Amino acid sequence: MDFSLSEEQVMLKDSVAKFLADNYAPDQREAVVNNAAGFSAQHWATFSELGWLTIPFSEDVGGFGGNIADVSAVMEEFGKVLVVEPFWSSIVLAGQLIARCSNDELKTRLMPAVISGETQCSFAWLEAQSGFLLSHVSSTATKHGDSYHLNGKKNLVLNASANQLLIAARTAGDINSESGISLFIVDANNPALHTESVRLMDGQRALNITFTDLVVKQTDMLTAEGDAYPLIADVVEEALVALCAEAVGAMTYLYKATAEYGNTRKQFGVTIGSFQALQHRMVDMFMATEQCRSLLVRAQCAILDNSAERSQDVAVLKAMVGKYGRKIAEEAVQLHGGMGVTNEMPIGDYLKRLMMIDMYFGGSDIHRRRFSDMRYL
Repeated sequence: MDFSLSEEQVMLKDSVAKFLADNYAPDQREAVVNNAAGFSAQHWATFSELGWLTIPFSEDVGGFGGNIADVSAVMEEFGKVLVVEPFWSSIVLAGQLIARCSNDELKTRLMPAVISGETQCSFAWLEAQSGFLLSHVSSTATKHGDSYHLNGKKNLVLNASANQLLIAARTAGDINSESGISLFIVDANNPALHTESVRLMDGQRALNITFTDLVVKQTDMLTAEGDAYPLIADVVEEALVALCAEAVGAMTYLYKATAEYGNTRKQFGVTIGSFQALQHRMVDMFMATEQCRSLLVRAQCAILDNSAERSQDVAVLKAMVGKYGRKIAEEAVQLHGGMGVTNEMPIGDYLKRLMMIDMYFGGSDIHRRRFSDMRYL
């Protein structure tokens, strides 16, 4: 089979790469990360103008009609320069939850603002002691007339600047049951929301939120009561593939930057890239990156074909990206010597970003266990 990108996808990658080359040098990125929002509003507006925010969405909701391969092409380029704008959290994850929900009135009301970039959304799902299990929801939603009262706490909600939050809460069932989970959209400035801003390892900003008797109208529920889990699981699987594409982009940068450094840094009168032991380590970095790229293509195909094994393919992709992403980043730091962890070079930033990607929705050990359970039990 031919797994090469289509002409349109090549043009899209080239367009993204050109913009990032002009606007995302390491010093430019550092300035963006350190501002109050944690990303550039100007860049976000440019993403909208260039149509990138429309890519994942179907034409029915005003999108470009792209698929996971198109989104991954963009995310891989983002990974090469560590883009901090909330494309993944607001568009690929939360945006798709809205676009694919069964509440047509809510979609009609919200999607134009999401696609234009005017509204940023974030998915609030992670709870203490959840073990990264999507079905673990202890937050509750109790019906009162035509509204619900939400009570609970969510941790590390990505994009602290989001103005709409999608909150998973339980309307029925026990704490780990897949049935009985509902999904609500809430204004981030609602006075019943108590937020604590935290800065993550990779410099991005997130929120810990607590809500007590948070009143949400029934019209702001994304699915029928208790039926949100299948939507969440489907969107999260696809979003994880896009996230792994970002990781593959970061890994590609690291092995190329390390090889280039090896051809310029001299020790004992010769470049260190001429040392056979170091050559072997650089080849291992390349091979690990290409293995993850192959698994990425496999997972994309599984989603496009709606394969019965798509959950397995996504799990093994996430597990291997978590394992090899950290390994490649640590090798890059070591082969750069002391320079690898100084502000003079961005290598340390890639290590921190890949460690964060590993932990999103569970680390490599968790996804390896999930793959084994699906494959062999």
